[in-house]
Amino acid sequence: MPVLEPPTLIDAKSRASRHELGQFLTPPPVAQFMASLFEAKWKHWELLDAGAGAGALTTALMHRLWNEPHMPRSIAVTAFELDPAMFEPLRETMAECQDLCRLAGIKFSSTLRFEDFIEAAAPMARGDLFSDQPMRFNAAIVNPPYRKIRSNSPTRQTLRSADIETSNLYTGFVALITKLLVKGGEMVAITPRSFCNGPYFKPFREDFLKTMSLRRLHVFDSRSAAFSDDDVLQENIIVHAVKGAPTPKQVTISTSSGEPRAAVTERKVNFSDVVHPADPAQFIHLQVDDKHSEAKSAMAGLDASLADLGIGVSTGRVVDFRATPYLREQPGA
Repeated sequence: MPVLEPPTLIDAKSRASRHELGQFLTPPPVAQFMASLFEAKWKHWELLDAGAGAGALTTALMHRLWNEPHMPRSIAVTAFELDPAMFEPLRETMAECQDLCRLAGIKFSSTLRFEDFIEAAAPMARGDLFSDQPMRFNAAIVNPPYRKIRSNSPTRQTLRSADIETSNLYTGFVALITKLLVKGGEMVAITPRSFCNGPYFKPFREDFLKTMSLRRLHVFDSRSAAFSDDDVLQENIIVHAVKGAPTPKQVTISTSSGEPRAAVTERKVNFSDVVHPADPAQFIHLQVDDKHSEAKSAMAGLDASLADLGIGVSTGRVVDFRATPYLREQPGA
């Protein structure tokens, strides 16, 4: 079987540039795990890699497909990348994929688009008469950029023009990708887990859960291990979903530490325990073990909400000098 080395590690200057863009390179072990989650056996793959970097995710999926008992007949990759430091590494990766696919008897083609994915994809998603030929994909593997977008920014306006309301680049990417997938198309994405709850992401959750059928949610036990080279302290999850498929009875919830070659544990959870049908906020609950399930059951048994009790919640950090009247040396009654 052909062997393709993971893309070369990027120097510190490029890493700083990618941090400015909100982009973080996917480590090979994480990319390989993501590639393993695809279920479809397409004969002709139309793959989207938005925010491709040096091509680590595409490389991982190529390895997966080359090792299938029945390899595909063709693979067409469309990769978007905005960081100039990634252009040449990405070209090299695609050239190596093409050479090795030729050896394996697979027809391979790649379209590299060195431009803003949101600016390019939004006109196609909204069906503009004079936009480029609409792109349609049966698979997408993505590690989108993570960065808040202001409500009055051009990016936010572009997303709104495609009926997407969201406050972060990563959910903007994912929402656009869902519009570009064909029915039955699969998406595997690694993103922050913040979209699972909270009011800011409610429009995104509603649209995503209406369009995509969840298959797996993978949770990393450590905030930092999965992206240790980039000092990322974001809590990340991997989402696998299929467009237009029926809502499953169960969803696989899996966990690992995020360290290379770490063991993966998984459990089947009823979909109604992940997204409760009566929940107007459409929160996504990540019940990784029995303790989480027990806590959820205990919370569900409470007969009043915090609002009912006249209690407000702040999710910001507690600054001690601002809370001096409430501090004490010893606990009281």
